[in-house]
Amino acid sequence: MEDFTLGVLATITGAAVVLILLALGARGIFKVIFGFVYTKLTTEPYWTNLFETYNIMKMVGLGRLLETELRSAHGQPPARPFGRRVILSPWNDLLFNPVYLHRLPLLDYNTVESDVVIGPRARYPLKLKLPILIGGMAYGTALSAQTKQALAMAATMTGTAANTGNGPFLPAERSIAEKLIIQYSRGSWAKDLEVLNEGDAIEIQLGQGLWGPAPAEIPPQRLARNPKLRSLLGVGPGEKAVIPPRLLEVEDGRELRALVENLRKKTGGVPIGIKLGATQWLEKELEILVRASPDYIAIDGMEGGTHGGLASALDGLGIPTLYAVERARKFLEQKGLRDKISLLVGGGLYSGMDFLRALALGADAVFIGTIALLALVHTQGAKVLPWEPPTELIFYQGKQKDKLNIPQAAQNLANFLKASLQEMQITALCLGRSHLKAVTKTDLSSTNRDLAEYLGIKWCGEPAGQ
Repeated sequence: MEDFTLGVLATITGAAVVLILLALGARGIFKVIFGFVYTKLTTEPYWTNLFETYNIMKMVGLGRLLETELRSAHGQPPARPFGRRVILSPWNDLLFNPVYLHRLPLLDYNTVESDVVIGPRARYPLKLKLPILIGGMAYGTALSAQTKQALAMAATMTGTAANTGNGPFLPAERSIAEKLIIQYSRGSWAKDLEVLNEGDAIEIQLGQGLWGPAPAEIPPQRLARNPKLRSLLGVGPGEKAVIPPRLLEVEDGRELRALVENLRKKTGGVPIGIKLGATQWLEKELEILVRASPDYIAIDGMEGGTHGGLASALDGLGIPTLYAVERARKFLEQKGLRDKISLLVGGGLYSGMDFLRALALGADAVFIGTIALLALVHTQGAKVLPWEPPTELIFYQGKQKDKLNIPQAAQNLANFLKASLQEMQITALCLGRSHLKAVTKTDLSSTNRDLAEYLGIKWCGEPAGQ
């Protein structure tokens, strides 16, 4: 036993000595290498200096540098998932005003109501428990079947609606979603009566925020590898699937009105909505849209996400969400349509406070995409990181999409929605408001004097008055 103990001690001592020698040696090697590199960096002219790479990345930006390399490699605009790098809407400049005695705060946030009715004039309005919808994200052209099912399950768990997006109809999504908006897309698929009658609402998609009305296509090679998707899209062998820049059956306001009336008749009275991207021509577009008598209008700001929009377009196409919702609300008020046509907005809204600010500015509800996917993946991203991005778990073309645990993903997103709703209710409690729809611009102020003047709210440096 004593010999064994001495042997163990000797082994430990030997290992310690080896580690010390390695550490000393490594320190010496590191010193030599560092000295060599440091000398090169501090003596070589810039045009041969490795440090110039840092300057290029700082000047151009790592994201733009990567996209430049992708353009050079493939000869095509790179598709950047999830949208813009920077949110331009000044949401953080908007502050909520709590009350103390001149109006009493509520005693319990659970008493703050959150239900919303989309399309109040429709025969069968879309009634939801919270004003946060899952935005349109397509099966096949963007997301996997597993991801769509998880989104639908989370929507059902929280009492809101899922949205098919502009891809083909997925029966599994319909079977899981208690409330489902079917998007009438610019593509030729998912427009037959059997599919349309599956919707709790129909959304005519003219375009979306940062993508605008830009065309898109799925090449024949990709469809050849996915015969099921090719069949769902109704595309023949060797053909490509195309989403044109506009609805080919609509060229003017008269034809848009005819389409709305036809869809309303076919579907028996569910809400018919129209979705478009935010634009500086917003009022001109809305003038045409309201003549078609839709039940709701969904506006997607330029900060909205997409599966893969053209990278350069993402930085300069459209207008920020905050300005779009303010202008749209004002337009509907001037037309006397505020209580007749519901207003939905999305694009760069990431938290309960973002959602409530949009409601305060006049939205009846918000829709989310990017943040919903991030919440959905949650810790399951560890299944693919660090060697692959989490998008491998959620996209249709992702190699690891089968690893997504649907019930767990749905619960993650449901938790996010419940937490966001609670944040909104607690804030409304502090404002003395018993319903989220009772939160208005009068509950807002801003440190930004120009923004306050534009929105017609108080600047923080002046008294609220009577």
